[in-house]
Amino acid sequence: MKKDGFTLIELLATIIALGILILLLTGCNKQILDFDYNFDKVICNYNGDKFELKIDKWKDYDGEQIQIKSDGKTYLLSANNCYMVDE
Repeated sequence: MKKDGFTLIELLATIIALGILILLLTGCNKQILDFDYNFDKVICNYNGDKFELKIDKWKDYDGEQIQIKSDGKTYLLSANNCYMVDE
């Protein structure tokens, strides 16, 4: 006799199926969760002017902006023109 709602087996099967679907949809070269946020330097190119900054601290904003603190100065940069590097 079945009550209203899911049985325990149906619930577990649904959770397992969703997990497999998520893994398949991420592709072979993607990470589902990325917890690597340690970067040592940023390399930027603005209109041919290339420069590197040592990262003391950084913060990511909505959109493409990143804030870099380096040698006591604060820079607000576009992530479209910069690469963050972990060495």
